[in-house]
Amino acid sequence: MNRLKWIVLTTALLAFQSVAEAKTMALLVGAADYNAESGITDLLGPRNDVSILWRALRARDVKQEDITVLTDKLPLSADFPVAKGLAESANILAEFDRLTEIAQKGDTVLFYYSGHGVRQPDNPAEPEDEPEADGMDQVILPTDVGAYDPIKMTLKNAIIDDVLGRKISVIRAKGAFVWAVIDACHSGTVTRGDTITRSVDPASLGIPAAAPAQASRSATREGTMKVKSVVGDGGLVGFYAVESYDQAIERPFPGYNLPMVGEAADQRMGVFTYLLHRALTRNTASTYRDLAQEIMSELNMDHTGGKVPPPVFDGELDNPIPGSGADRLPNSANGLLAAGQLTLPVGSLHGYDVGAKLALYAVGTLDKPVAHAEVTNATAVTSVAENIAWAEGAKALDRGTLAAVVIEPAISFRFIVSPPPVSDFADAASNELVASRLGDVFKDGADTIGIELGEPGNPDADVLLRVKDSRIWIIRPDKPWTTTAGAYNETPSIDLNKNPDKLSAEIKNAVWSLARAAKLVRVASALGASAADDKGISIKASMARSPSRNAKAACDTKSAPAAAQASPFDPQLPAAAGNCDFVSIEATNDSDQDYYVAGFYVDALGGVAAIPSSVSRTGCVRPLPAGTGKALSFKFWIDTWDEKTGKPSTIGAENFVVLAIPKDKTGAPPRLCALTQPTLAAMQQTRGAEVAATRGQKSKLATLLGAVEGNATRGASAAPDEDGPAMSGGLFVFDVKP
Repeated sequence: MNRLKWIVLTTALLAFQSVAEAKTMALLVGAADYNAESGITDLLGPRNDVSILWRALRARDVKQEDITVLTDKLPLSADFPVAKGLAESANILAEFDRLTEIAQKGDTVLFYYSGHGVRQPDNPAEPEDEPEADGMDQVILPTDVGAYDPIKMTLKNAIIDDVLGRKISVIRAKGAFVWAVIDACHSGTVTRGDTITRSVDPASLGIPAAAPAQASRSATREGTMKVKSVVGDGGLVGFYAVESYDQAIERPFPGYNLPMVGEAADQRMGVFTYLLHRALTRNTASTYRDLAQEIMSELNMDHTGGKVPPPVFDGELDNPIPGSGADRLPNSANGLLAAGQLTLPVGSLHGYDVGAKLALYAVGTLDKPVAHAEVTNATAVTSVAENIAWAEGAKALDRGTLAAVVIEPAISFRFIVSPPPVSDFADAASNELVASRLGDVFKDGADTIGIELGEPGNPDADVLLRVKDSRIWIIRPDKPWTTTAGAYNETPSIDLNKNPDKLSAEIKNAVWSLARAAKLVRVASALGASAADDKGISIKASMARSPSRNAKAACDTKSAPAAAQASPFDPQLPAAAGNCDFVSIEATNDSDQDYYVAGFYVDALGGVAAIPSSVSRTGCVRPLPAGTGKALSFKFWIDTWDEKTGKPSTIGAENFVVLAIPKDKTGAPPRLCALTQPTLAAMQQTRGAEVAATRGQKSKLATLLGAVEGNATRGASAAPDEDGPAMSGGLFVFDVKP
């Protein structure tokens, strides 16, 4: 071998060795038991959070010695990690320093924090690469946190976002990629039932109030950290449970991924960590963007038992996640086959809902399925699949073990309404009045699209009914209960002194409106999150920021911004939006199938509007022929100010839904205008119980979006109709602020 070839080969081997030695290291912090002097409420979820992420990383071939856990009171068992120390400030910072010493170029370093968070005013003496627009620092609270020190202008032993950012920047300077995950919130609130917010009232720690922020929050969505990028550094991705001023929660998840710490209501996890763990263990995501979209799809499908504010994902999302190259069967579960039934140890919590279609594999043979089946019965943690159809050439089995994978998710819809707790009523007569009205609305046989009456005061319901000031308030759990008339985020309410029949009608209108809107969003989420989309429908979106941040300005809708001013944004991932921002969404059809396409804007209070409004003359759909290369455009302004009433319009988590319905043999366009409805901001009467039928009772679209009365929708799936291909669609999420 000549010298030149030897040098080239040696260089290649050294490069290969460097890549091969790149590894994933993790620091998992679970702050649960806080010191008594702080007065901070202890949390139950962080122990489970770090435990399930430890298992997920181990399953992705991360070595045990490369995972450091800081928490307390974990069981001594092979199913749980061994904590290196407590989740105290000095330990956390020391572990960052250790990771800085050992991190190499090409490594991935995961920093995960589960615990309380808070905000405090900026300390002008502290250096900042990017000063906070609102004058507030985000702060995570180790378990040894102390009261606010007015001289040092910070909480004792707290770790502020600037410090985290600098620690992470040092690791990145060595060429390592950092993935930061924060399941905490940063605004004060209260405990509600079994749901606990991971925040602390700043006043209880002596934190002074900050001056009112002058900058709008709508321009960007921010997580816990701002880290300045430097050319040549390793990359960074941030996953944050909520935006920097919102509320992250933990709640019970009994039976999920046992063994767990705690029993029943004490078996808690952070809702965001629960979603992250589910997405990681499905093994379908290759990049951080894939992972984020799966989390948002799950959140929009609402398997968590309670609404939460949308998470924040930022950074270099197209990088591969740790373990994404491993050879494993995605989303699989092994079940026992007997008497034509496959019994599985996973259920609706894991996506195995009634109506889900499964591909079945012989254990150890993963190249192609041996059969297909359908989930016919499901609890939260178990399911049964039947109607097994064996593939051609495959041997039909009577008994044995098969691996199952969901290939067509079901659309399972339950919408829980929580009546007001007894403590809301001044007297028994008022309680009986409201109870009787709710009984009329939700009596047996009057169930609508999966609406059920839950337990009074249950914070995990989809709608909370509360009574105050002789009014009944219609509260979404992911929005604050705001009783100030004319305020942004004002909660819809009904006068309890109305005629009882009118009161019943308005309660029914309010709940139906929110349920129908939620169902439309969940359908679109399921369509957009289905397996590899070979339908040929492409949907892209961009947004142009308004140069004005006047929350009470009338939008100039006469001319749209130039395309050069717009920035693209992803489906499912929350996009920050403010008053008069301009959105453009385009759908193209590269398939050989003609489609009808519809677009609907769904506001935070149940309003559903067809976009553009002119399509009401054509059934709220437009044709999108095959292979023309032309695009259908949906263009609209985000408007947070109602000029007609001179009051704020809706804000919060809002959505744009795109539905693509294949043209059937008749060629008749579906009629979808029945999906539109007014927002609850006006508390207007709804239409009658009219089914949004499209092409007869057997149509999947009618099953999914229509059937305003009855239970037919609960087990439906987005499968093809008998006479054509499946529906397609997309969901875009806006975090709207004034």
